[in-house]
Amino acid sequence: MENVGDFYVRMLTNIDLFRGETIGLSIIFAWLGLFTMIYLFILASLILRARSSAAENRFMFMLLVAEGFKASFDWKFLYPFGPEMMPIFQYVRVVWYFFLILSLFLYVSVCVFYPVRFLGFMHRAKVRNNIYWILPLLSLFIVSWMVMANDGIAGAFGGMYYVKCLTVSQQPIYESYPIIDGIYETSCFNIPEYHPYAYFIAESTPLGVLLVWSQVIFSFISLIFMRSAQKILESSVSNLERATEARALFIGFTGKTIFQGTAVAFMIFLLVQFGRINLADVSQYLGKPYEVGMFMVGLYGFTFSILATALFQGVMFTYAILKNEILGIDKRLRTVFSNAVFAGIGGILLLVGSETMESLLGFGWIGSIMIGVPMIILRKPILATLNKMSGALMPDSITKNDKTYLDAYELAIADGIITEKERGMLSFQAKTLDLSDDRVQFLESYFDDKLKT
Repeated sequence: MENVGDFYVRMLTNIDLFRGETIGLSIIFAWLGLFTMIYLFILASLILRARSSAAENRFMFMLLVAEGFKASFDWKFLYPFGPEMMPIFQYVRVVWYFFLILSLFLYVSVCVFYPVRFLGFMHRAKVRNNIYWILPLLSLFIVSWMVMANDGIAGAFGGMYYVKCLTVSQQPIYESYPIIDGIYETSCFNIPEYHPYAYFIAESTPLGVLLVWSQVIFSFISLIFMRSAQKILESSVSNLERATEARALFIGFTGKTIFQGTAVAFMIFLLVQFGRINLADVSQYLGKPYEVGMFMVGLYGFTFSILATALFQGVMFTYAILKNEILGIDKRLRTVFSNAVFAGIGGILLLVGSETMESLLGFGWIGSIMIGVPMIILRKPILATLNKMSGALMPDSITKNDKTYLDAYELAIADGIITEKERGMLSFQAKTLDLSDDRVQFLESYFDDKLKT
């Protein structure tokens, strides 16, 4: 019997979008989803630890936890599980939809912490201080009602299939949960080296699809709220720091709306073109590279949009909440963002290059070399460009007290030397402004770096 490692190697080395060989790609996305979830959970814990008693921090903690769990939706491909796992997958699906519904409520409720025109009733202290636990209860009630009203999980969100292909000549073996009569319309790939293989199909109800796609609409509403809040806060000098927070949230929701909205639009196109969208549908287009390729690009493009936007949102939201709480968090988040974008772009280009050369010449490795070598050579200038972009999205956080200290430091350092007397005055200023030694060191380094540039 083949061990897990050999199975992974065989699947990962036989990825071909145009022939429908994508179980290896599902494995990659499953692990990417797991890493994204872990990273978002870490960001969520940082937010909660910074000010565990603050309602805003608890709110953002819940939002990042919800986004993290949503990112792990494809975890059934982490391991070659058997059909006995389908009942467990169904219960996990309920939890996933709970966090999906919760995230929708959280998107449009973030305005309770920021002034938005015509939503003054949301800013009441009772709403602001209790919304972080009210919304999870409301989401639990809704998902429970959906399950009961539709006669179970399958009726609400869809059932599951387990399809196994042992050989090319053999008909696929499949099991369903819940058990249904009839034969499921699918077939095994006519690719000998790909066998044996097995995969899960998670059916979706119209309600489930609507909930998934509604993220774009709710994100769009939220970005409008945050744009309004940003404009209101920017009108007052005393609220500039809060304006920066609103701007970061606005950028986060904008990224999700544009990126995932594009993916949803393409998925709608595929629905019109192909009908139902799931892995089994590929079988009817085998031998038609264009149809299969379009189908797979849409399916995995949508999957990638969920992961990418979750990571982007997590970084921007953490920056908004922690930029004044944790020393140097903005710099660390910018580094993470730049490296993630570089890795994501590189991975996509490598896959596209490899698949293109495989289709044209039959040698996918040529495309990998054509893309990989320039990416390695141009790594530094590409990262430098990405760092400039991330710096524009997440500028250094300088508070009003920071600015006061920097003004004093600028006067002291004007002649290039800080005397003992000047250092004493700066120390007194820092104490008055309640700035720690670490913060003072950061501000002085920040000023010196600005002088160099």
